[in-house]
Amino acid sequence: MMRKIAILIAPLLLLAGIEWMLRLGVWEPLANPQSHAGTSVRLKRDLLDPTVSRIDFVTLGSSRPEYGIDHLRVRDAAKKKGFVHADLSMPGTHWMTIGVLTDWLREHHPEIQGGIIALSAQDLAWPSNGYYELGIVQPFRQASEDNWIAQHNPFDASKIESYGSRFALFAWRDDIRDFLTHPFSRINRYRKSSRVADTSRLFSNPEMPGDMCAWGLESLDACDKLDANRDAPENLKRQCQQVMETVDGRPDFAALSHQSPLPESMQKTRQLIQQQLRAITWSKPPIVLLMPTPPIWRNDTHGAGLQQWALQILKPLEEEGSIHLIDATAFFDSDAKAGCAYFGDFYHQNARGRAAFSDWLLPKVEALLYPFAVSP
Repeated sequence: MMRKIAILIAPLLLLAGIEWMLRLGVWEPLANPQSHAGTSVRLKRDLLDPTVSRIDFVTLGSSRPEYGIDHLRVRDAAKKKGFVHADLSMPGTHWMTIGVLTDWLREHHPEIQGGIIALSAQDLAWPSNGYYELGIVQPFRQASEDNWIAQHNPFDASKIESYGSRFALFAWRDDIRDFLTHPFSRINRYRKSSRVADTSRLFSNPEMPGDMCAWGLESLDACDKLDANRDAPENLKRQCQQVMETVDGRPDFAALSHQSPLPESMQKTRQLIQQQLRAITWSKPPIVLLMPTPPIWRNDTHGAGLQQWALQILKPLEEEGSIHLIDATAFFDSDAKAGCAYFGDFYHQNARGRAAFSDWLLPKVEALLYPFAVSP
């Protein structure tokens, strides 16, 4: 009898051991650097590097600020005042990631005084960016944050991808499966780069090539022509298809926001975002920056009233002093005929857009975060 019990318990103990080891980070050195989790692992390694002993200000957010803000100019402006401002933006970042990452930074870089949280109005439509965000937070998450993660990505026994909200084994599932498919290439990649931090990434500008206007993408009507064009970039074709598939089902936030009571999903979204921003313990209120979005996205894709709904969430926080709000959603509307020329694709500004936007943004950042030089 005891032997049968042992046979039944042994696999459970093995799984518990694997779960414990994954939560301790033993898999992180082998993570695929191209995956969402791998990007987080690289960032974590850079932030723990001894050469990065002090960070005064940070930029957090998705790939929109990663490409849309001139981080070198931000770094130099802070440096002139005696501060260090690092860019921690990552593709796929949403409110769950902001919560987990700010908690981690509180423990490992408590000297941080403030920063920028840069997303878009679209990111205030829902509390989660999808289950793939579980991979982004995994290298930074702590056991105490399981409830926070579950509020954004609830566990659903019928959806295997949701298991990552409770178990590290499932959060790493795709990465482990990819490793088992290509073990030797992953190990070789690990030997070459896993132990080397590249802190220059904290102060760099990745480039977004392209120009949406060059392909006639001023409205969704151009997507059909683009799909038939063999020379058109594949990323624009793919994004056109993704957007076209969602247009018919987009919610009308203008109508929904006037319902009483509000739909439960909107109440939850507002609650979680406001809770997160109020919980940040920086000495200076964070700048919440709504990044510019191309006219095609706002005119043809956003649900009606989305920007106004985003402001309904953020304005009370600004009025109570919890945040500084900068709404740059329609920044490029002043150039109505060429607004698309500042974007490389549906989401990201190109170098021209980054330069024009940073010219306008940087004085505001300096005034709010480091108006005075640090005392020697």
